[in-house]
Amino acid sequence: MKRAASGDSKRFAHADLRKSTFHDVDLSQSAIEDAKLTAVQVDNVDLTGIRLRDANLSGAELSNVKAQGASVDDADFARSKLVNVDGRDVTIKDAKLTRARFDDVDLSAAHFEDVTLAGARIKDADLRNVQIEDANIEGLTIDGIRIDELIRRHAKRR
Repeated sequence: MKRAASGDSKRFAHADLRKSTFHDVDLSQSAIEDAKLTAVQVDNVDLTGIRLRDANLSGAELSNVKAQGASVDDADFARSKLVNVDGRDVTIKDAKLTRARFDDVDLSAAHFEDVTLAGARIKDADLRNVQIEDANIEGLTIDGIRIDELIRRHAKRR
């Protein structure tokens, strides 16, 4: 894997990288702020410990990515596709993930706060010990079963 820049820390601010392709790049421990990354293609990239703030990644495609311990704040991932992503212990705050697609993504010990997942699709997920608080679950389904209906039925049985 190639290092993106010399030194232990890389910082990218106000970059316009729309429709760029990143392949076999080490961006671990980088800081990316106020970047335009719409429709970016990311494959086999190390994003371990990355700090991403105020970035637009709508329509991005991320595959075969390591992103353990990443910190994401105020980012737009609408209509993005994430495949084979190791996102263990990530923190995602104030992010838009509308209509995003997740396939074979490990979000063990992840923390989501104030995120929009409306219309998102999560496939092949391990949701053990997931806690959801103060969430609008209208229309949420798991394997075709509406969760709001299950909760209503459960409440009636009490």
